Amino acid sequence: MDEVLTRIAAIHQQHALKCYLAIKSLKTQYDWPANDWLKVERLVELEEPTFNLAILQAGSMPFKPVERRRHWILAHAIYPYAYFTMQDWFNQSDTSEIFAYYFEQCTEKNEYLSHNISVLIAFKQAWSLIKTEKQKLRFIERFCEFVTATFYGNNHQSYPVAHDYHKPVSINARLVLKNALQQPGFWGHNLIALASIIRVEDQMPVATFQQLLINLDEQCYWKFEDDSDKPKISSSGANDVSKQTLESACFELLINSQRNLHQITLAESTCYLFNLPWVSPKQKSRLIDVMSHFSKS
Repeated sequence: MDEVLTRIAAIHQQHALKCYLAIKSLKTQYDWPANDWLKVERLVELEEPTFNLAILQAGSMPFKPVERRRHWILAHAIYPYAYFTMQDWFNQSDTSEIFAYYFEQCTEKNEYLSHNISVLIAFKQAWSLIKTEKQKLRFIERFCEFVTATFYGNNHQSYPVAHDYHKPVSINARLVLKNALQQPGFWGHNLIALASIIRVEDQMPVATFQQLLINLDEQCYWKFEDDSDKPKISSSGANDVSKQTLESACFELLINSQRNLHQITLAESTCYLFNLPWVSPKQKSRLIDVMSHFSKS
């Protein structure tokens, strides 16, 4: 955890924590050699550099941030003031309140690739793993960078919706999975986001959960210009849907190529969805097809 919290975003949002949790999950499922896990972990090193300097210090704050200006400071990404503002927020409030605030923000804007929700969920899940004051401070630094880059209207990106899209009258995870399997999105981000949202269903209000599903369902119908955002994935329809076949596809995706860290989260999210009791054999076969496609792309 100490090392992961020194990794910073190089493009937009930091993914190291999300990858850390995914690797932790995969290790409980697959007994692979240590050298293979090192290859997986190296995917994070390829994408996100280490910044091993402390900004926030234990037991010290150079000034008292003004609470009423909190969101103005964060919205305008006023650094380094923003770090101390976020630290003060963590000191003054329960973390559930902070995460709930940004969950609500996620419902209000549909964001390309859904990093706003999937990375936010990773931060929320990782918080319970924080053990030391040093880790807490590095966590607050990375979280502050994430929210200032992602929310408050910063760097918003979305796309027009296809003409044949109709907002569903009722929404559930089964419907969204059906559509996400037809349009997984760039590196399977629709599937990655769906797995993230389902995991924390019991940690948010029903209305919030449903709105997040509606947002994601709409993304499955976005009109993209870049072919990488709308991958053409053929369906074999003949996959053996055993857990052994799933593991082989997962291994192929993670070990036999070194392209980007999304390989990690796609593999783990696919395994998570595959193991849900309500996913049909046909959908499991399609999940294997998705992993196989990105193993070769």
